[in-house]
Amino acid sequence: MSEVGVTVRGCRLIGTLGSVLLAAGSWSAGALPFGVPDGVWAQRSPAHTVLGAAASYAGLVLLVVAWWRLGGLLRAGEPVGPRRLRSVLWSWVLPLVPGPVIFSSDAYSYVAQGALAVRGWDVYRLGPSALGGTLAGNVPEMWQDAPAPYGPLAVSATRAVMAVTGEHHTVAAVLGMRLLALCGLALIVWGVGRLASEWGSERGSASGAGEAGALWATVLNPLALVHLVGGAHNEALMIGLMVAGLVAFRRGHWVLGTVVLVSAALVKVPAAVALLCAAAWSVGGRPDRRAGWLRAAGIALVGLAALVLGVAVCGQGWGWLSTLRGPAQIYTVLSPSTDVGRVLGLLSEGFGVGTATDAIAAARSVGVVLGVCLVGFCAWRAPRTGPEYATGMALLGLVVTAPVVQPWYVLWGMVPLAAAAWRLLESMWARLAMLVLLFMVLPSGTSATWSYGFAAVTGASAAVAALVAWGPPVLGTLPRLRLQERAWVRAAVRTRR
Repeated sequence: MSEVGVTVRGCRLIGTLGSVLLAAGSWSAGALPFGVPDGVWAQRSPAHTVLGAAASYAGLVLLVVAWWRLGGLLRAGEPVGPRRLRSVLWSWVLPLVPGPVIFSSDAYSYVAQGALAVRGWDVYRLGPSALGGTLAGNVPEMWQDAPAPYGPLAVSATRAVMAVTGEHHTVAAVLGMRLLALCGLALIVWGVGRLASEWGSERGSASGAGEAGALWATVLNPLALVHLVGGAHNEALMIGLMVAGLVAFRRGHWVLGTVVLVSAALVKVPAAVALLCAAAWSVGGRPDRRAGWLRAAGIALVGLAALVLGVAVCGQGWGWLSTLRGPAQIYTVLSPSTDVGRVLGLLSEGFGVGTATDAIAAARSVGVVLGVCLVGFCAWRAPRTGPEYATGMALLGLVVTAPVVQPWYVLWGMVPLAAAAWRLLESMWARLAMLVLLFMVLPSGTSATWSYGFAAVTGASAAVAALVAWGPPVLGTLPRLRLQERAWVRAAVRTRR
């Protein structure tokens, strides 16, 4: 199919094998729970953990290589349709579904918050430690006493899962959270495809190619697979509702779009940025100023009504507004504002002009202000750039300037941005940044040990050696794809002349 010997079928097989190895390794090296009575997902011996880490990293390398090569086919102009990519996606997703959570223990926090809600306790006042027992013991120590930082719709969804599984079935409860994440992933697949088609039709380009590229850059991206599916993060539901709301706005159904985007914000508040950008785009498209003001008033009224009704139906009250600052109490190396604050803190303490705490707080405040300004600028340009592009850039800007940044936060902006400009995300720098974010967190979600690190390097090296021995090497494939791409460009230029 391709001059370099890379095919969609080959990428699908390599990625599926990688997903299987990653899932198999998670049974001993993933974020395993404590105190599970039936032994499923139980803690393993150190030897099993080392073997699982090797398998997980071998699988992760294979998955990355398959995704990278698949992007090479798209760049080279190969006829890879959206339907084939959706088939590839589910081949990569299914092996991850029955396994333990990987790369994060947040799912156990979700489960504990759902149990609190089932008991009728206030999740915005109490932390998981109030439960005691196994459910609280599986929550990371930093979140033991922290109230839920999520919106009432996220808590209500978790409460529904816990109402079905009960408090004594941790595995079933986490699998229920993964089912919610899969629903969000399905919404993302549907929404990104529709947005890419709308964008392509508006600009007279081939919608199939844009949809395929958008799917490759988002749901097929290993960063999305391991965190949305493997980690069962509630980002999947938030992003799925967010793109569904953007689709409704694109098709002229602004009332429905407003309700859906408010629902996304009731999962996680950053989705409100999408409503702001979509509203700015819708208002800017009105034929005159009076029509624009009427549309703006309509969106504001519908949004307010949806917010009040949504909070009332969820039954969790308004306490979530007071817990939004909860995650900001931790430090993450990915936050530029926090890193700058730490450096300034060291300097200020060295010169005796202040404390590190004050410097970090000041730097974070500046970052928040910059983020808000970026969101406002992107919303102002939304009538010219489109709601997808504006939302994507605004959320990426908000993440970069936020006081706390986790690797999966980047998906907030990547998904809508890919629907409008997936080639921005296929640049070499964007793909390398994705790899850095992907390998910054361990499958176990904990800090590394020497034995774990050795196993990871061994597994990754074995995967690379196998690829070199059995197929076209990755590093050799990329330059040849670039040469082919340049040949296509030269041919197109000669045709125009």
